[in-house]
Amino acid sequence: MAVSVLLSPLAAAPAHADDTGATAMAGPGSPLDGMHLTYVGCESIAAPASAPSTRINLGPDTAPMGRRSFGLVPSGVGTASGPTLSFTSLASLGASVSVRAEAGTTGASYVWVATPDAPAGHAWLGRADLTVPAAAWQQVDTALVPYAWSLVDLGTGVTAVVETSTPTDFVAVHGDGPGYVVTGFGCDGHPFHVDAVRGNGRAWDFEGLTLSTSILGPTAPVPAGTDVEIAGSVTDPSGRVTGDPLVLQSRARGASEWVDVSPLTYSGPDGVSRATVTVTEGQELRWLRPESEYADAGASDPVTVSVAR
Repeated sequence: MAVSVLLSPLAAAPAHADDTGATAMAGPGSPLDGMHLTYVGCESIAAPASAPSTRINLGPDTAPMGRRSFGLVPSGVGTASGPTLSFTSLASLGASVSVRAEAGTTGASYVWVATPDAPAGHAWLGRADLTVPAAAWQQVDTALVPYAWSLVDLGTGVTAVVETSTPTDFVAVHGDGPGYVVTGFGCDGHPFHVDAVRGNGRAWDFEGLTLSTSILGPTAPVPAGTDVEIAGSVTDPSGRVTGDPLVLQSRARGASEWVDVSPLTYSGPDGVSRATVTVTEGQELRWLRPESEYADAGASDPVTVSVAR
């Protein structure tokens, strides 16, 4: 049974290892990342579901891993959104996710697994209800959650044999096998955050986008007292201009400290920020990009503006 990939307004960004050894992700990911976010029905895995809106956020409070988490806002009730992982062994999956909802939230987790005792054309489907208390990070470990298991005829969808047990106890009775797990939240429509996803001996950390800041100014010396326009823009890894606001900074040649020479400058319709400075002496200029919810602070390379002699 297929699982729909999460649709997200965030721009696609490549995953990379961060300083914790986890795979850092700035978006919902894809199957190529080993883990990605998806959404399914709450009452059943095949029930109607709708994509939430999403964004990267600082915290809230201290994120379980790194400095940020992935925020999801359901479009309504009845959809569970969260990480999905494929596995070759349910016994060694070790899947968990940290979740936080300021108002608390409910969720559902599903496990599809093919075991040695399942007849040909059949697989086991486990479903568990989840509850997250308000305003606190909580780790949900699927190995500790009791699931209601049904043996499903994959051709007809008819179920038989219902029992309840944790994945560990289930494997002890039915044997191990491959499959996939989906652990989602937001069934009650409450917004929430996820972070620190683990499984298959790996970990995934939601962090900010890697942005680049450019600067454009005069390339030739200008007469003292000339007003010059300095332009700057911010792009994401795909080259898309993001329009992030910037602060123009200056320092004298040989100095170490940068001084703000413009207020926070918002971009125009073309995504470019512009500021005018009066050049009285040679100096270096750069655009500073302040820290945001979805990206660390950064700066453009400096440009040198010289006074004509």
